[in-house]
Amino acid sequence: MRAAILASLTAIVLWGCASPQSAQTATSTPDAAATDSIFYNFPSAPRSPALPTGVVSAVVVASCLNEERPQPTLQLMAAQPADLAILLGDNVYGSWTAEDPVLSDLRSAYWQQSRKTEFRALVSARPTLAVWDDHDFGVNDGGGETFAQRELARRMFTRFWNMGEDSPQNHPDGVYGSYAFGPDGRRLQVIVLDTRFNRSPLRPTDARNAPGRERWIPDDSPQAAMLGAAQWAWLERQLRQPADLRLVVSSIQIVAEGHGWERWGNFPREQQRFYDLIAETGARGVFVVSGDRHYASVNRTPPGRTSYPLYDFTASSINMPWSAGDSETLPTMITPAYTQENYGVVRIDWAGRSLAFELRDRDDAVVFSQPVAFSEIGL
Repeated sequence: MRAAILASLTAIVLWGCASPQSAQTATSTPDAAATDSIFYNFPSAPRSPALPTGVVSAVVVASCLNEERPQPTLQLMAAQPADLAILLGDNVYGSWTAEDPVLSDLRSAYWQQSRKTEFRALVSARPTLAVWDDHDFGVNDGGGETFAQRELARRMFTRFWNMGEDSPQNHPDGVYGSYAFGPDGRRLQVIVLDTRFNRSPLRPTDARNAPGRERWIPDDSPQAAMLGAAQWAWLERQLRQPADLRLVVSSIQIVAEGHGWERWGNFPREQQRFYDLIAETGARGVFVVSGDRHYASVNRTPPGRTSYPLYDFTASSINMPWSAGDSETLPTMITPAYTQENYGVVRIDWAGRSLAFELRDRDDAVVFSQPVAFSEIGL
């Protein structure tokens, strides 16, 4: 059954997270007895080491990890000296279909991932945080407003990642959470957003494959939602907490402009609301890491768009590289796109008051290192 489903999804995962297929929608809630039986024997990731209590100076980040493929990049991440690892979404590839209302394909993907030696090595070696994107949420390019199985998918995600009821990321309306590391003067806040559970449907393109309008076009309606009311209120509270640097984790790009795949710019009001909230709360030192795109790059907001430049470091893909020919060049992009397997390292030089977005390839060589002085991000 799984082989048949995966075969039918070949065209979708060819582009992976940024799929050329339209988002599917599940409109019927699965039977409660059937869903409860799923959790009698459900897989889980290895228990990670405890989250750091001291200063964090290096964070490894990556996204788009297909459990069907070899995962040597994870071995490199495990060997990289770092205080924290963050998996940015699409940590498995299992999607809902009308013939699979209890997400058995997603459960099978979790089982396979849980047995992968490279995956186990990374999660066992480094304190690890994770957030979901569309393929571990369950609907390609999907959002939760029209996905009846979103609560089942949330339970699967939290069970797999060993998130108990006391986990900062275990909420009834999503898997968002906030963490703080280090003392005053060197405190890093990590804010993990959930861009799936309450997101509205995307607006389909009117010019398929046209540059900048490939699959989706912006929806400027007031009803279009990215985070939902509860998460927005929570985010405002987090941005008002004391911190010296704030790393915002978004499974999809916040800053990138000029492409017609998934991004915050598909909901311009929500994107601007995020920018405005940073200014309103007086939060300094905010920067973003994101995944999803199957290539890596750094984007930066244009002058005047935000109270200080907002950098968005996209690290993608672990083992699902870009397969669409020439890569994109976007107006917000400040590094070349890198389309092969990769992972990222956020390096923080507290004494030198700077950070760097370092991208490394499948041979562990540095592809680029984009420096950012603290003074550039409002500090």
